[in-house]
Amino acid sequence: MYKSLFTPAIIVAAAAMSAAGETVQIDSETASIDLLADLRSELRTQDPAETVFEARRQARRAAERAENYLNSLGYYAPEIAFAVEPGTPPIGRVRIEPGPRFRLADISLETGDDPLSDEADLALDQVRTLQPGDAAVPKSILAEEAGLIAALKAVGYADAQALPRTVIGDREQATLDLTYNLAPGPRIRLGEVIYSDGTRTRRDYLDRLVPFETNELYTPQSLAALTRRLNATRLYRLASVRLDETPTGVTETGDEIRDVQVQIEERDRYTLTSGTSFSTSEGPGLTASLTRRNATRRGDTLTGAMTLATLERAFEVDWRIPNVTAFDRTLVLSADIGREETDAFDKEAISLSGAFEVRASRRLTYTLGAGSEVTREEDAFEQRDQQILSTSLGVRLDYANDPLDATKGWRIDARGEPGIVIGDREAQYLSLNGQISAYQPLDRDQHFVIATRLRSGFVYGAALSDLPVSRRFFAGGGGSARGFEFQSVGPRDDEGMPTGGRGLMEVSGELRWRREGPLGFVAFLDGASVTENEGVSLNDVRYSAGLGVRYDTVIGPLRFDIATPLDPRDGDAPIQLYVSVGQAF
Repeated sequence: MYKSLFTPAIIVAAAAMSAAGETVQIDSETASIDLLADLRSELRTQDPAETVFEARRQARRAAERAENYLNSLGYYAPEIAFAVEPGTPPIGRVRIEPGPRFRLADISLETGDDPLSDEADLALDQVRTLQPGDAAVPKSILAEEAGLIAALKAVGYADAQALPRTVIGDREQATLDLTYNLAPGPRIRLGEVIYSDGTRTRRDYLDRLVPFETNELYTPQSLAALTRRLNATRLYRLASVRLDETPTGVTETGDEIRDVQVQIEERDRYTLTSGTSFSTSEGPGLTASLTRRNATRRGDTLTGAMTLATLERAFEVDWRIPNVTAFDRTLVLSADIGREETDAFDKEAISLSGAFEVRASRRLTYTLGAGSEVTREEDAFEQRDQQILSTSLGVRLDYANDPLDATKGWRIDARGEPGIVIGDREAQYLSLNGQISAYQPLDRDQHFVIATRLRSGFVYGAALSDLPVSRRFFAGGGGSARGFEFQSVGPRDDEGMPTGGRGLMEVSGELRWRREGPLGFVAFLDGASVTENEGVSLNDVRYSAGLGVRYDTVIGPLRFDIATPLDPRDGDAPIQLYVSVGQAF
């Protein structure tokens, strides 16, 4: 029995082998058919040798690669010989007899003189996968060793590391005795969180982001979770979390206490953005917004946004206060004033609202809200002044792989809003609406993606003429059914003006093709139906079709669409053009 032959073999065999680029003949009398085929595949090359010297070099390199390949499969005592057969061209020959495949005989674990905690012993037992009699494959041995280190770190041993393994081979029995040598180091408990100098954010806000308690056992997940939470605030261009190397104390049980060092660099406090849009029915539009980060030093964002468009002028202020009462609990306060002038109505309104957003998990978010809106509007029925008081509950379940440009998965949005209307017209209503979007790639590289959308909504409890226009459904336009003019789908009055409705259904399907790079193309089919009552029918759906171009930018795809109605009626334009940012859904 001996030791020196096998430890280097495990290390070398685990490394990736580079292609040699030579042509050689591989022969064996004892290798199985499958193993011989694998060897020939592994050593297959393209360029024949032109000289005997080059053929010898090729054969020698092939022999070295063959030994490494066999070692990687557990054959640690192969017999390999090479020679050159003269000719034109000369051919290198390699004869390979793999010998027996080595098996593991005894597998043991050494962790030093200091006893481990019961949790550590249990964690190590749970990740042991190799058994006596298993093939002594280097990849499996290294994987188990990495699992042992990860198990120790997961129960508080932050400094755990692997020392050189002890491997003793028996050539006659074709077995290996394997001993993992681990240095666990001390068990670590987390002390104080220390933030870098110059941080403007208030300490009490930062402490809400910390997912662990003082004196809690170290785990890699705890520090990773804090890093994710810091990045999620979008306040910092850099956020790194590490365990201090110097202990600040020792517990009665001998665990070391170490502080957590947090290095953060804040982003610029102000961000100015702008955008444009255009459609043949809605005309041009301009948007601009200014965002102030961390105004109160509690991670908040204050955003003022202005819209100047042919059909709308508006100014809105949003104040987002994150992590209220707990992490992922956000309070949103909003105020806006605006005027709209469309074919369906003229409207002036001032509104105030508040919402409490709760991100229950990575996939699930729900929102509780309340709002008040004072409006003066003129539509097909009359001119009136009204005030709306409402509450709302919204839910999002998101399994899509990207919030801006999904290529796989699905998401559901649903919202319910009960409210009362007072003023020139009085009513009580309940509005329910929801949308499901799904994305399915057609190829491995996701160059082709099918995207579908279904949206439906209903308003109960109030006559159409009593509802403010902001609580009715309209369809048609770039964000609804492309190919139709803005708000043109649905009921009309005697003069042909849109009145909106209490029932809505929209369907969309897109075939998206993206080449390598930022450019993509889309073929789409849209449909929409708006009814005066709270029911919809597929027979009432009007369809349109079109083509589009997408160009990726840092804020989402730049979208160019052209569409036409499939069932045109009097007054429908034959072609509609849309330019905006972001996918249609």
